[in-house]
Amino acid sequence: MKKGLFTTLFTFLFVATIFGQSSVNWDYKAYPELPFLLKSIDLEVTVETASALIKATGTYRISSRQPDLKQVVFNTSNVDVKEVSSNGQPLDFRVSSDSLIIQLQDTLNVGQRTSFLVTWESSSPYGINTDVYGNLWTSLNPRSRHHWIPIPDHPEVESVINASFTIPADLQVVFNGNTAGDEVVSTEEKRVEWSSETAVPISGITFSVGSFQTESARSGVKEVSIHASENALLEGVRSGLLSIAVESLKKYENTFSYEFPYSALHIVVLPDNHWEEIQSGAGVIYLYQNLGSLSTQLKRGIAEQWLGNYHRYLDVPDSRYEFLKALVTESDESVPLLNPDDLQSIQGWNEWVHGIGNMQDEFLKQTIRESLPKLIQQMQGVSGWSEYADFWYDQTGTYWKALPEPLMNKDEEAQKGYTYQVDYRYDELEPSLTLYFQAESEPVGTLAGLELVQYGFMDTTRSEITFTGASDSVAVELISGVEYVTLNPRTDFDLTLKEQKPFMFLIRQLRSSNPDEKIEAARQLRDYTDNPDLQLALQDVLEAEGEPEVRAAMLATLGEITQGASGTEQNFLDQLNSDNLATKLSAIRALTDYPGNEQVRYAVRNTLIRAEIDTVFATALNTYGKLAESDDLISLTERLERSGEADKAINVLQVAVQTDTTRESISIADRMALGDYPYSIKKQALNILLTYEKNQEYWNQTIEMLMADRDPRIRYQALDAVQYLSAKKTVDVLKDRRKEEMDPRVQVKISRVMGN
Repeated sequence: MKKGLFTTLFTFLFVATIFGQSSVNWDYKAYPELPFLLKSIDLEVTVETASALIKATGTYRISSRQPDLKQVVFNTSNVDVKEVSSNGQPLDFRVSSDSLIIQLQDTLNVGQRTSFLVTWESSSPYGINTDVYGNLWTSLNPRSRHHWIPIPDHPEVESVINASFTIPADLQVVFNGNTAGDEVVSTEEKRVEWSSETAVPISGITFSVGSFQTESARSGVKEVSIHASENALLEGVRSGLLSIAVESLKKYENTFSYEFPYSALHIVVLPDNHWEEIQSGAGVIYLYQNLGSLSTQLKRGIAEQWLGNYHRYLDVPDSRYEFLKALVTESDESVPLLNPDDLQSIQGWNEWVHGIGNMQDEFLKQTIRESLPKLIQQMQGVSGWSEYADFWYDQTGTYWKALPEPLMNKDEEAQKGYTYQVDYRYDELEPSLTLYFQAESEPVGTLAGLELVQYGFMDTTRSEITFTGASDSVAVELISGVEYVTLNPRTDFDLTLKEQKPFMFLIRQLRSSNPDEKIEAARQLRDYTDNPDLQLALQDVLEAEGEPEVRAAMLATLGEITQGASGTEQNFLDQLNSDNLATKLSAIRALTDYPGNEQVRYAVRNTLIRAEIDTVFATALNTYGKLAESDDLISLTERLERSGEADKAINVLQVAVQTDTTRESISIADRMALGDYPYSIKKQALNILLTYEKNQEYWNQTIEMLMADRDPRIRYQALDAVQYLSAKKTVDVLKDRRKEEMDPRVQVKISRVMGN
């Protein structure tokens, strides 16, 4: 075994949800060998979605840029090239490493043209993405095109592309450009024609096949279309996104003083990002529901049509280009996106969405913003930050090779919180009240103001008091017949008060006309659960209380008082069907205190099964996990799985496995990790196996199946299992996988685990 294997291995175990990509090099070569121009491509593509197989023939037309051109070299990887021919005559070809080398029929001189035909098949998991919902789409990650089509795979290359797709009759296909017609081939298949009026960069070509419903509109002469499955978007959301697309397209055309660079814009909505670092191609934008705000993704993707597709970059993804997109969309209420798979591109976007409004170098930001129209018009094709920086240097005399680090929001940075314990010393006989303030952390350095409100039987008075420092005290002159007192901060900083009020103050405060005051009283009464009068007082007030949020707070306090006492469960069972979320959650939490009560366990189980809101499900699962035995949890897991609620089932399974001694939960996790489930389910199931299954023989058999998964995120996570293998098996698995693996992020992790 290689030296350092286990030392390195343990450093990278259990990183299933955080993908380290800092050492992944996505960059293209600056000056690739391209002795020819690609003039056009005509594709005949048959897509077998069930097996993720592409069968295709491409007619390529090229023009020589050099004398004595005898052969052309295309990139190709994991593509089975069947035949290469020209004018009906076969051409000699060979595949070496990641290159398809074709011997031309005739030697070409500068400007001379020829065409040839290539036939191939591919089901590459790096070039072709699929999901359990029946969608298939080709990757836009750097250097991924040549995993499904032989091509000079570089941003320097562009071509007019026409394509004819044969697909299942009940599906639709989306490609760069415009549809040019379709026809039914048989009851099982149809043919759809697509054409690009203008040349598109090879790095931006992509197609997707799925059960899409399409809605279209026009922005000037350009057609804008949204493609999504019937259940993916509500009709109003679909129409709203289409409106945003049209409006944004026009707005950014004005921003850049340059029209949209492609003949049409297609927006495809898919459930899961499949670890795609690049989310838009030439005239095609993928919106992924697990990345969050679709409208923000859309605006970012439209900006990227110019800055990322019309201008194309060799060094993607890069936070500097995310700055440009954030700058373009700054006034459009763009928000940070979710980033469940630690995508570099999304990380850069999120940093700039937070920080761009607080850049200290306003001159830099304004210079770049105002330069965008000139940049777009003067540069085309492959552009880079150094060219941009040269442009700005000519204007300003300052060379901005890098950008400042994105800053935190100034308001967030300036917001400093202080917490004080406030003890009420009340003498009912006098009557007198003194407030004692004690800082729990850093004390305030100035006077902190509070509005003190006294509620009496006949009157209410307001006054101002102040305190400061680590500890302080304030004597309060009480009005006649005072019932209770409230404190309201009057500061320009965050001040939290943890008040210790007298019992009777809080009981009287429960009858306030202000719901917030009643809620606060109910919460503070939890400090008096030993008081024998509290339960009766709460139940008395509950009967007359109509405000749901107040009832929820009182129920929570009542639960802490009763502590599962026999006969008190009905207080909470009655609230399980409440329409108010807070009330229902309080009741569910309180029922944790009734172990062994069959009625309670059955009611919580039903609540869990019927839950349509995530917080209700999570709260009910937490309670049920404390009331039920592991076999009950396993039974519930299987029921939810059979009913198609795998997302709920995997959450229940994570609770069940903690106490299960039968290994049945491990069997279920195995089935879900290796089965036909969405990635989010497989990931959680695999994490259960990595945590609880330590048998070497099991992993000897399972790791190879996991490393053959089409989803690179699963292959990345599965590498954590080598800790359970023998030293020899570990080396064999990693060496074999290194030969087969195509995803650069997984390749990097393999190298790290191997210690080289």
